[in-house]
Amino acid sequence: LGEMADRLPVLISEARERGNLYAATVLRSRMHIVWLAANEPDTARRETVQALAEWSQKGFYVQHFYNLFALTQIELYNGMGHLAWKHIEEQWPTLLSSMLLRIQMLRVETMHLRARCALAMAVVDKDPERLLTFAQNLAEKLAEEKVHWSGPLALLTHAGIAGVQGRESVAADLLSRAADDFDAADMGLYAAAARRRLGAIVGGDYGQQLK
Repeated sequence: LGEMADRLPVLISEARERGNLYAATVLRSRMHIVWLAANEPDTARRETVQALAEWSQKGFYVQHFYNLFALTQIELYNGMGHLAWKHIEEQWPTLLSSMLLRIQMLRVETMHLRARCALAMAVVDKDPERLLTFAQNLAEKLAEEKVHWSGPLALLTHAGIAGVQGRESVAADLLSRAADDFDAADMGLYAAAARRRLGAIVGGDYGQQLK
């Protein structure tokens, strides 16, 4: 992330100098994680919104997908689950009709994003079961994708469901398995996030080491 943070401004500047609007737009939205990692959600939102404003407003292309993905994640980062949910559900029909979800990588990312939105809503909802069922269905679909990185995302989703339901021992086991599978898939950030949550559940010296 540190290297990404160093390189991103240079890459965006170079893309603009070349007149490469495609690259500049994608970098400013897809790489929103750099600003979130620096605890700068306002910068992430500003860059994402401005980037899309410079792109075509007709149709729904991959740039629109990255914008939607970024804005949803920014709201999740800010603890605004209802806004994250609103972002993705309002644009869901347009996203479906764009046929972008025929691309497996985007489809898997979207399912996990929607599941996380449902979990964020379930934490504060008076009737969380419908949202947990929604997340459960998405977790099962993630597992059915059968790519090396969709399986641990499914485990992570199941762990979130167990956590909301207060089944901490089940959540801990699922998080441990997900972290190992993320390691095997070369997804170090996801593995670290899973172990951080595992550490919060386990507690004690061992939990602190995981965090």
